[in-house]
Amino acid sequence: MPPERPERGATALAWGLAWLVAAALIAFAQYSSRDPDSQLYAGIAARLAGAPLREWIAPEWWGLWGLTGPFTEHPIGLFVLPAALARLGYPAEQAAYAVNAFYQIGSLCLAAMIAAAVVPRREARALQWLLQLMPIAFVFRIRANHEYAVLAALLFAVYATERSRARPVWIVGMLAGFCAVLLIKGPFAFIVPLVCALWLAARDDRSRRAWHAWAAIAAMPLAAALVAWSYEAAYVDATGRSFLDAYTGRQLPSDQVTAGFSPLRAGYNAVWYLSRILWYAFPWSILAGIVAVRAVWNGQWTPSAEPTRQGAWFAIAATGLLFVAFSLAHRKADRYLIPVYVISAAVGAVEAIRRFAWLRRGVERLDRPWVPAAFFVVLCALRIWAIGPLRQFTFWRT
Repeated sequence: MPPERPERGATALAWGLAWLVAAALIAFAQYSSRDPDSQLYAGIAARLAGAPLREWIAPEWWGLWGLTGPFTEHPIGLFVLPAALARLGYPAEQAAYAVNAFYQIGSLCLAAMIAAAVVPRREARALQWLLQLMPIAFVFRIRANHEYAVLAALLFAVYATERSRARPVWIVGMLAGFCAVLLIKGPFAFIVPLVCALWLAARDDRSRRAWHAWAAIAAMPLAAALVAWSYEAAYVDATGRSFLDAYTGRQLPSDQVTAGFSPLRAGYNAVWYLSRILWYAFPWSILAGIVAVRAVWNGQWTPSAEPTRQGAWFAIAATGLLFVAFSLAHRKADRYLIPVYVISAAVGAVEAIRRFAWLRRGVERLDRPWVPAAFFVVLCALRIWAIGPLRQFTFWRT
């Protein structure tokens, strides 16, 4: 038996118990976030649980935010698991928060699994608790928003991309991750093929075995069209109305589409997002910046054959590409860049482990399967019951 299998089993058991404990704490405390979006999505999922399955594709506002009528702000991907959990008997109003904890755990585990392809396993495993210490992790510790669901699906697609280099069957995982983001956050799915392509480029795999991964990335737009057509057909069948007409009218209003490019707005967005990357991924963002500056200084513009440099190149390239893409967008929100915070923090945390002996010793001592899971439970409990500065890590809202 390979030595990592018992370790993986112990890690899976620890995280499974951590999720059960966190879900129990959320239910016991009857937790409800102060974030209006989280309250809305948790409320919709709770009410959807009591509706017939055929009607799940067409949720309503149900008076939340003082609104009525069809809810067409997003597809239903975010609501399905919470509604199903509530159907099993979990408190309906808290189900979305418990499922979001599951997405967080999945994101932490997937980040470590991806990192293990390019850095030593001990450093990769440490990311499971180091990434929990970012300011953005405190802000979104117990929420019902889309962002951790999107992050988990994106990281799963990247992990599947890495695995598909050796086993072509994993291209199914790539497409599944892409379709999951599409059903959760719609157009945000554009980031999946970009990030997966950067991972393949970073791995510098020029062998013929990688062609199927590139083919899967090329097929993602076709998958998007197929999913959109199927979703629209199901929605029309259930309601007699078009989802896409209402959705595109909300998400792509004509006045924004025709507004044109504004350098002033893009520049403002860029400064605004840069401040977010520096703070929300702190302190690892500082080390990530050092890695990026060093790479530019040394002329490391292309991927390397050395795995650690491949990981750093991917993190820098993905951060830069998503930073530019979202800076050019009409809308902005700190939550949009959660994938960037995690990717940049991961490369910064690895650099910190190698740079600081005290952190390296701490990582060695805490290299136990139960440690990241215990961190998660303790931090969730603090988020539920703590007061004062633990509640706020945000600034410069507009």
